[in-house]
Amino acid sequence: MQDPSRPATGYPAPPFHRPNGAQPPPPATAYPYAAAPPPYPQPQYYNPNYPPPRSYASRSFFRAFFATMICLAVIFGVILIVTWLVLRPSLPHFTLHTVSLTNLSTTSQSLSATWHLAFLVRNGNKKMTITYNALRSFVFYRATDVANSELAPFKQDTKSETTLNATLVAASSYLGPSLINNLNAERADNSVLFDVQIVASTSFRSGSWRFRTRFLKVLCQKVPVSVSSNSSSGELVGGDRECQVWT
Repeated sequence: MQDPSRPATGYPAPPFHRPNGAQPPPPATAYPYAAAPPPYPQPQYYNPNYPPPRSYASRSFFRAFFATMICLAVIFGVILIVTWLVLRPSLPHFTLHTVSLTNLSTTSQSLSATWHLAFLVRNGNKKMTITYNALRSFVFYRATDVANSELAPFKQDTKSETTLNATLVAASSYLGPSLINNLNAERADNSVLFDVQIVASTSFRSGSWRFRTRFLKVLCQKVPVSVSSNSSSGELVGGDRECQVWT
């Protein structure tokens, strides 16, 4: 016989009664537990050789320093330009005034002669003096240097003219046979062409202002000297010769 206290299969189970009439806990209610302590921070790697970051103040200092230097450079450049525009330095003028050739003689491959030269040098600057140093003069025959001489330094005041004398001697200077033949052919026509050159280190000054030193070059091309085959001396033909001047 079946036990009447045992529930039949297929029927819901009877509700569970808690002793002493206690109520069941509300749904989704967590029981209080002590929270776990937070994990300790991981130790940071420290490199003692790593440079500390630059501060904002140091960057500002360098910016201000470079800006100041740029401003000073611009101001200095403007001052130089204004000074140059006010003073307007110009190159001197050179004129070959006289040429005297003496003791001219030739062999099959050499030349001997003496040249006496006189230049008129004019400084046209109104506010600047010119000082000439390390002067040297040359005589060329068809681009071949046949004689040269050192000249004494001198100084020119503003708006002034100076006579510069030079004496050059060729003592058996070598010339190739073809050049000797050309020179003798020119002597047969009673005129020989020479080139005369002067080089100098020059400086321009106006009061306390001094401009940079310039290497001055003066060239008088194809200077005709009247000398014949039967003569050993001659003079400049055609009067004064203007010379080219550049730096």
